[in-house]
Amino acid sequence: MILVADPFSMAPQKALESIGKTLSVQYERPVIKFSWIPLWKRMECWIDPFSMAPQKALESIGKTLSVQYERWQPRARYKVQLDPTVEEVKKLCSTCRKYAKTERVLFHYNGHGVPKPTASGEIWLFNKSYTQYIPLPISDLDSWLKTPSIYVFDCSAAGMIVNAFTELHDPSGLTRDCILLAACESHETLPQRAEFPADVFTSCLTTPIKMALRWLFELGCYSSGRGMSSPCCIWCLFPILIIV
Repeated sequence: MILVADPFSMAPQKALESIGKTLSVQYERPVIKFSWIPLWKRMECWIDPFSMAPQKALESIGKTLSVQYERWQPRARYKVQLDPTVEEVKKLCSTCRKYAKTERVLFHYNGHGVPKPTASGEIWLFNKSYTQYIPLPISDLDSWLKTPSIYVFDCSAAGMIVNAFTELHDPSGLTRDCILLAACESHETLPQRAEFPADVFTSCLTTPIKMALRWLFELGCYSSGRGMSSPCCIWCLFPILIIV
Protein backbone atom coordinates (compact mmCIF):
# COMPACT_ATOMS: atom_id res chain seq x y z
CA MET A 1 0.00 0.00 0.00
CA ILE A 2 1.66 3.19 -1.16
CA LEU A 3 0.09 6.54 -0.29
CA VAL A 4 -3.32 5.64 -1.74
CA ALA A 5 -5.79 2.80 -1.24
CA ASP A 6 -4.64 -0.77 -1.70
CA PRO A 7 -3.50 -0.98 -5.36
CA PHE A 8 -5.02 -4.46 -5.63
CA SER A 9 -8.48 -2.97 -5.07
CA MET A 10 -8.52 -1.41 -8.55
CA ALA A 11 -7.37 -2.14 -12.06
CA PRO A 12 -3.55 -2.00 -12.48
CA GLN A 13 -3.57 0.97 -14.84
CA LYS A 14 -5.95 2.93 -12.64
CA ALA A 15 -3.82 2.14 -9.59
CA LEU A 16 -0.72 3.41 -11.38
CA GLU A 17 -2.47 6.64 -12.35
CA SER A 18 -3.77 7.16 -8.81
CA ILE A 19 -0.35 6.65 -7.24
CA GLY A 20 1.31 8.93 -9.77
CA LYS A 21 -1.30 11.65 -9.33
CA THR A 22 -1.06 11.49 -5.52
CA LEU A 23 2.72 11.72 -5.57
CA SER A 24 2.73 14.58 -8.06
CA VAL A 25 0.44 16.52 -5.75
CA GLN A 26 2.58 15.89 -2.66
CA TYR A 27 5.92 16.60 -4.32
CA GLU A 28 7.01 19.58 -6.38
CA ARG A 29 9.00 17.35 -8.72
CA PRO A 30 6.56 15.10 -10.59
CA VAL A 31 9.42 12.86 -11.73
CA ILE A 32 9.46 11.30 -8.25
CA LYS A 33 6.24 9.45 -9.01
CA PHE A 34 8.00 7.08 -11.37
CA SER A 35 10.40 5.77 -8.73
CA TRP A 36 7.62 3.99 -6.84
CA ILE A 37 5.96 2.09 -9.64
CA PRO A 38 8.31 -0.90 -10.09
CA LEU A 39 8.48 -1.61 -6.35
CA TRP A 40 4.98 -2.97 -5.96
CA LYS A 41 4.74 -4.59 -9.40
CA ARG A 42 7.28 -7.20 -8.35
CA MET A 43 6.65 -10.94 -8.20
CA GLU A 44 5.72 -12.97 -5.15
CA CYS A 45 6.67 -16.66 -5.25
CA TRP A 46 7.66 -16.00 -8.88
CA ILE A 47 4.07 -15.01 -9.68
CA ASP A 48 3.09 -11.69 -11.22
CA PRO A 49 0.12 -10.60 -9.06
CA PHE A 50 -1.17 -8.32 -11.83
CA SER A 51 -1.49 -11.14 -14.35
CA MET A 52 -4.76 -12.27 -12.75
CA ALA A 53 -7.63 -11.11 -10.55
CA PRO A 54 -6.55 -9.89 -7.07
CA GLN A 55 -8.17 -12.72 -5.08
CA LYS A 56 -6.90 -15.35 -7.50
CA ALA A 57 -3.40 -13.88 -7.29
CA LEU A 58 -3.49 -14.05 -3.49
CA GLU A 59 -4.63 -17.67 -3.57
CA SER A 60 -2.05 -18.61 -6.22
CA ILE A 61 0.79 -17.10 -4.21
CA GLY A 62 -0.27 -18.96 -1.07
CA LYS A 63 -0.65 -22.25 -2.92
CA THR A 64 2.70 -21.86 -4.68
CA LEU A 65 4.49 -21.18 -1.40
CA SER A 66 2.97 -24.32 0.06
CA VAL A 67 4.09 -26.37 -2.96
CA GLN A 68 7.62 -24.97 -2.67
CA TYR A 69 7.85 -26.13 0.94
CA GLU A 70 6.40 -29.52 0.00
CA ARG A 71 9.36 -30.13 -2.30
CA TRP A 72 11.65 -30.00 0.75
CA GLN A 73 9.39 -31.89 3.16
CA PRO A 74 6.68 -33.79 1.24
CA ARG A 75 5.45 -35.69 4.30
CA ALA A 76 4.49 -32.57 6.23
CA ARG A 77 0.99 -31.07 6.22
CA TYR A 78 0.68 -27.40 5.22
CA LYS A 79 -2.04 -24.87 5.90
CA VAL A 80 -2.07 -21.43 4.29
CA GLN A 81 -3.85 -18.46 5.88
CA LEU A 82 -4.39 -15.51 3.53
CA ASP A 83 -4.67 -12.11 5.22
CA PRO A 84 -5.59 -13.74 8.55
CA THR A 85 -6.95 -12.15 11.69
CA VAL A 86 -5.37 -12.60 15.12
CA GLU A 87 -8.10 -15.08 16.08
CA GLU A 88 -7.47 -17.17 12.97
CA VAL A 89 -3.73 -17.31 13.62
CA LYS A 90 -4.30 -18.33 17.23
CA LYS A 91 -6.66 -21.12 16.19
CA LEU A 92 -4.31 -22.35 13.49
CA CYS A 93 -1.25 -22.37 15.76
CA SER A 94 -3.11 -24.27 18.47
CA THR A 95 -4.41 -26.80 15.96
CA CYS A 96 -0.99 -27.34 14.40
CA ARG A 97 0.62 -27.93 17.78
CA LYS A 98 -2.14 -30.35 18.77
CA TYR A 99 -1.59 -32.53 15.70
CA ALA A 100 2.19 -32.11 15.53
CA LYS A 101 2.60 -33.22 19.16
CA THR A 102 6.38 -33.34 19.66
CA GLU A 103 7.27 -32.67 16.02
CA ARG A 104 8.58 -29.31 14.83
CA VAL A 105 6.04 -26.79 13.52
CA LEU A 106 6.93 -24.28 10.80
CA PHE A 107 5.47 -20.76 10.96
CA HIS A 108 6.09 -18.63 7.84
CA TYR A 109 5.20 -14.93 8.00
CA ASN A 110 5.02 -12.93 4.77
CA GLY A 111 4.92 -9.34 5.97
CA HIS A 112 4.93 -7.52 2.64
CA GLY A 113 2.50 -4.65 2.37
CA VAL A 114 1.97 -4.25 6.13
CA PRO A 115 3.84 -2.05 8.65
CA LYS A 116 7.24 -3.11 9.92
CA PRO A 117 7.43 -5.04 13.20
CA THR A 118 7.43 -2.85 16.27
CA ALA A 119 10.40 -2.36 18.58
CA SER A 120 8.80 -4.85 20.98
CA GLY A 121 8.63 -7.49 18.25
CA GLU A 122 4.96 -7.26 17.30
CA ILE A 123 3.89 -8.33 13.81
CA TRP A 124 0.80 -7.01 12.06
CA LEU A 125 -2.42 -8.81 11.14
CA PHE A 126 -5.95 -7.69 10.30
CA ASN A 127 -9.08 -7.15 12.34
CA LYS A 128 -12.24 -9.10 11.47
CA SER A 129 -13.57 -6.41 9.15
CA TYR A 130 -10.19 -5.88 7.44
CA THR A 131 -10.30 -2.15 8.17
CA GLN A 132 -7.15 -1.83 10.29
CA TYR A 133 -3.97 -3.58 11.34
CA ILE A 134 -3.79 -5.34 14.69
CA PRO A 135 -0.42 -6.00 16.42
CA LEU A 136 0.39 -9.56 17.47
CA PRO A 137 3.09 -9.85 20.17
CA ILE A 138 5.73 -12.50 19.58
CA SER A 139 5.08 -13.69 23.15
CA ASP A 140 1.50 -14.65 22.19
CA LEU A 141 2.68 -16.44 19.07
CA ASP A 142 5.28 -18.35 21.09
CA SER A 143 2.71 -19.40 23.68
CA TRP A 144 0.38 -20.76 20.96
CA LEU A 145 2.96 -22.54 18.84
CA LYS A 146 5.16 -23.81 21.68
CA THR A 147 8.18 -25.99 20.85
CA PRO A 148 9.86 -27.40 18.88
CA SER A 149 9.24 -24.82 16.19
CA ILE A 150 10.83 -22.91 13.34
CA TYR A 151 9.87 -19.38 12.35
CA VAL A 152 10.48 -17.65 9.02
CA PHE A 153 9.95 -13.89 9.07
CA ASP A 154 10.08 -12.42 5.57
CA CYS A 155 9.59 -8.70 6.22
CA SER A 156 11.58 -5.53 6.70
CA ALA A 157 13.13 -5.02 10.16
CA ALA A 158 12.67 -8.74 10.86
CA GLY A 159 15.52 -8.52 13.35
CA MET A 160 13.13 -6.69 15.68
CA ILE A 161 11.19 -9.92 16.09
CA VAL A 162 14.32 -11.96 16.76
CA ASN A 163 15.54 -9.46 19.36
CA ALA A 164 12.19 -9.48 21.13
CA PHE A 165 12.09 -13.28 21.14
CA THR A 166 15.59 -13.44 22.60
CA GLU A 167 14.75 -10.93 25.34
CA LEU A 168 11.58 -12.87 26.09
CA HIS A 169 13.44 -16.05 27.03
CA ASP A 170 16.90 -14.92 28.17
CA PRO A 171 15.80 -13.99 31.73
CA SER A 172 14.28 -17.43 32.27
CA GLY A 173 17.55 -19.22 31.55
CA LEU A 174 15.63 -22.02 29.83
CA THR A 175 16.71 -23.40 26.48
CA ARG A 176 14.02 -23.07 23.81
CA ASP A 177 13.99 -25.49 20.90
CA CYS A 178 13.20 -22.76 18.38
CA ILE A 179 14.84 -21.79 15.10
CA LEU A 180 14.27 -18.24 13.88
CA LEU A 181 15.09 -17.21 10.30
CA ALA A 182 14.82 -13.48 9.62
CA ALA A 183 15.11 -11.72 6.27
CA CYS A 184 17.17 -8.82 7.62
CA GLU A 185 18.37 -7.04 10.74
CA SER A 186 16.25 -4.70 12.82
CA HIS A 187 17.47 -1.56 11.04
CA GLU A 188 17.28 -2.95 7.51
CA THR A 189 14.61 -3.09 4.83
CA LEU A 190 14.00 -5.74 2.20
CA PRO A 191 15.74 -5.39 -1.19
CA GLN A 192 13.85 -2.97 -3.42
CA ARG A 193 15.12 -3.96 -6.85
CA ALA A 194 12.41 -4.54 -9.44
CA GLU A 195 14.48 -7.31 -11.06
CA PHE A 196 13.94 -9.60 -8.06
CA PRO A 197 10.79 -10.95 -6.42
CA ALA A 198 9.52 -9.09 -3.38
CA ASP A 199 10.05 -12.22 -1.29
CA VAL A 200 13.78 -12.56 -2.00
CA PHE A 201 14.43 -14.21 1.36
CA THR A 202 11.69 -16.79 0.87
CA SER A 203 12.92 -17.46 -2.65
CA CYS A 204 16.42 -18.12 -1.31
CA LEU A 205 14.99 -20.69 1.11
CA THR A 206 12.46 -22.46 -1.10
CA THR A 207 13.89 -22.06 -4.62
CA PRO A 208 17.61 -21.47 -3.96
CA ILE A 209 19.02 -22.43 -7.36
CA LYS A 210 16.55 -20.31 -9.28
CA MET A 211 17.17 -17.35 -6.98
CA ALA A 212 20.95 -17.79 -7.10
CA LEU A 213 20.96 -17.82 -10.89
CA ARG A 214 18.70 -14.77 -11.07
CA TRP A 215 20.97 -12.93 -8.64
CA LEU A 216 24.04 -13.92 -10.64
CA PHE A 217 22.59 -12.81 -13.95
CA GLU A 218 21.25 -9.49 -12.65
CA LEU A 219 24.07 -8.41 -10.33
CA GLY A 220 26.98 -10.63 -11.35
CA CYS A 221 28.94 -10.93 -14.52
CA TYR A 222 26.20 -9.74 -16.85
CA SER A 223 26.11 -6.36 -15.09
CA SER A 224 29.81 -5.98 -15.84
CA GLY A 225 29.19 -6.58 -19.54
CA ARG A 226 31.60 -9.51 -19.80
CA GLY A 227 29.01 -12.15 -20.73
CA MET A 228 28.74 -15.80 -19.74
CA SER A 229 31.91 -16.77 -21.61
CA SER A 230 33.99 -14.95 -19.03
CA PRO A 231 36.01 -17.15 -16.60
CA CYS A 232 34.51 -15.06 -13.81
CA CYS A 233 31.05 -16.41 -14.64
CA ILE A 234 32.21 -20.01 -14.72
CA TRP A 235 33.89 -19.78 -11.31
CA CYS A 236 30.96 -17.84 -9.77
CA LEU A 237 28.30 -20.22 -11.05
CA PHE A 238 30.02 -23.43 -9.94
CA PRO A 239 30.17 -22.69 -6.19
CA ILE A 240 26.59 -21.39 -6.22
CA LEU A 241 25.30 -24.70 -7.59
CA ILE A 242 27.36 -26.63 -5.05
CA ILE A 243 26.41 -24.56 -2.01
CA VAL A 244 22.65 -24.55 -2.54
